[in-house]
Amino acid sequence: MDRSNGFLDQKLETSSWDEQSALLEQKLAATVAHAYANAPAVKDKFDSVGVGPGDIKTTADLAKLPVTTKMDLVELQKKTPPFGGLLAVGMDEVSNVFISPGPIYDPVARGEGWGFEQAFHAAGFRPGDLCVNTFGYQMSPAGMMLGESLSNIGCSVIPTGVGEREAQVSIMKDLPVKGYVGMASFLVQIGEKAIEMGLNPKDFGLEVAWSIAEPMPDSLRFKVEEMFGLYCRQGYGTADVGAIGFECYHKGGWHITNRAIVEIVDPTNGEPLPYGTIGEVVVTQFHRGYTLIRFGTGDLSALDMVECECGRKSPKLRGWLGRSDQLVKIKGMFVHPGQIQKAMSSFAELTKYRAIATNADQRDKLTLHVEGQADQATGEAIASQMREVVRLGVVVQWCEPGTLPDDGQVLEDKRTWD
Repeated sequence: MDRSNGFLDQKLETSSWDEQSALLEQKLAATVAHAYANAPAVKDKFDSVGVGPGDIKTTADLAKLPVTTKMDLVELQKKTPPFGGLLAVGMDEVSNVFISPGPIYDPVARGEGWGFEQAFHAAGFRPGDLCVNTFGYQMSPAGMMLGESLSNIGCSVIPTGVGEREAQVSIMKDLPVKGYVGMASFLVQIGEKAIEMGLNPKDFGLEVAWSIAEPMPDSLRFKVEEMFGLYCRQGYGTADVGAIGFECYHKGGWHITNRAIVEIVDPTNGEPLPYGTIGEVVVTQFHRGYTLIRFGTGDLSALDMVECECGRKSPKLRGWLGRSDQLVKIKGMFVHPGQIQKAMSSFAELTKYRAIATNADQRDKLTLHVEGQADQATGEAIASQMREVVRLGVVVQWCEPGTLPDDGQVLEDKRTWD
């Protein structure tokens, strides 16, 4: 099977970028009109800057509107529960509600998916492939958003979630699995477990892997491809807006999706930046149910207009180039300093602490350094509270008083990407 060529919609994807932009702007006008009429928070956003729905006809017109951040969503939902005035349909049209850190409640209208079909096809997934999906199906949308997109292009999905590595090995050994969806670092762990069990990962028959939710340096990609004898590509998206960009067989950056408008803006003022300039990735998607107009992802990248051997004419994002705010993505989950502070508020006597992210052997690890007298019971209570609030396992490490810097920093990212 040729997994290096082909399109989900060849006519659309190979048309000129001007033609594609015109179609996106037609959708933009209809989306804006519906959202302004039905979502009070969208109307407030427009009215606050003296802009009406008729003023937003082109991508350039979006610069008239402010960028909405994740923290804005938290505040909107606190002010106007449960969905911050952004839901533009009735609850009878809502199929699911997911939860992101904040907390943020993300409603999804029936029939409105996340648009990763194009990404999977570009990565080499084909109808009839049996695929494992190692993202979770509980509360956060990752498992369902990717599983549904695989099903929509004719793949069969095994919803393993993260699960036990030994169980993942058994599934790949026993069943004719062709595709893997998950973090590349976790696939390495699965391969290492297989080797421990006396098995050769190349014998599993995997042909294609797709990674998201973590940086994938060339060293990690090479390790995965060599270990399993497949090729691995990556995608980019968020729980808020779905698919944003994706690699094709030829790599060289992430083609931007045809199901949203993607801008690169100055993080300080929201002004659009020219091609080739690094800035924040801002997305406007076309959902009728829960419409996010100029949503700031907090991720840094740049848009390049390049010719790709695959024939797609969309610009490419230059990859993930860092964060424009204090959010850190660890094991596919966003962690904010405020979450660390919230978890530690139950331990008023412990006033100096710092969470540090590291990634030895491509495995993310979050360690909470706490100044104080080592106490096993308190350490276990802290770890439990951190897991509840941050939704990640955390190692608690006690420190002598006076050893942590007095700089007020609560969350530090010490990971390196070779």
